[in-house]
Amino acid sequence: MTKLPLLHFHYHGHVTQAQEQQIRRTLEECYVRLGHWLPETVEVRLFDAPVQLAAFVEAEKAELGIKTLGDEAFICSHDAWRGSPRLLICIERLLALSGVAQQGAVSHEAAHTVLHGGLAYYVFRLPLDCVELARAKGMQLSLLQQVLYHCATAVKDYEVTRLLLRQGYEDCQVAFAQTQFLPSDEDRLAWSLARCHPQGGLLFFTGQLKTLLLGCPLELAGLLQLERCTDSMLTYIGPDERKRLLGLARSIAEQLGDDTHDNIRLTLRQVLLKLL
Repeated sequence: MTKLPLLHFHYHGHVTQAQEQQIRRTLEECYVRLGHWLPETVEVRLFDAPVQLAAFVEAEKAELGIKTLGDEAFICSHDAWRGSPRLLICIERLLALSGVAQQGAVSHEAAHTVLHGGLAYYVFRLPLDCVELARAKGMQLSLLQQVLYHCATAVKDYEVTRLLLRQGYEDCQVAFAQTQFLPSDEDRLAWSLARCHPQGGLLFFTGQLKTLLLGCPLELAGLLQLERCTDSMLTYIGPDERKRLLGLARSIAEQLGDDTHDNIRLTLRQVLLKLL
């Protein structure tokens, strides 16, 4: 019999017992289906509203010296900054999704705790060849570090979708992916500010790889029309730029293996060669 992880729940704001129990059931069902290499414990923090999630993330980053950007805007997120897997779930954002998409979002995070449950999956050194390539193109290392973070999150989302599809999670992963391909006013504004600056454009494009690589296994399985989804999500950028970005995502996906760190290095190098 599969030994399930011990789930430690923490609450920020008003979270009902029914909400916790639904999330607990979804996590435990997912762990039963995944079945192998499960973590011993998982910390689950439930936030009733985005403002509380953002405040918590900001405080954690300040204490731990984390400099990544944007993860406070997620419906759910995962990390292992304190050495063991942790999930952060915003109840308000989660309940805005359909029931099947909610299952997809929580299962997605559960799979991250299985594949990426240790600190080694959150701390990455910049590969020397990528540092030299970036310097040759006049790119600052601070920007390269953020691009590396984007590449890492994209690769890990690809790996999670691939794993869940292998375990029969189809409908809920398609539903979850469709929520990720919705156009964003924040991204539209970011593009308007970045489009005339090559390095700003690079940061914008690599930020989109998270969604595109998440969708690649679904496209390969015949479950998602990735080009149509990309056109809908990025309707405000030119068709040639959309085609180039989608082509890069597909090319990267074809080369990804089973080693997360190798996958991230490959992705970062391809981004610097093709987009910078």
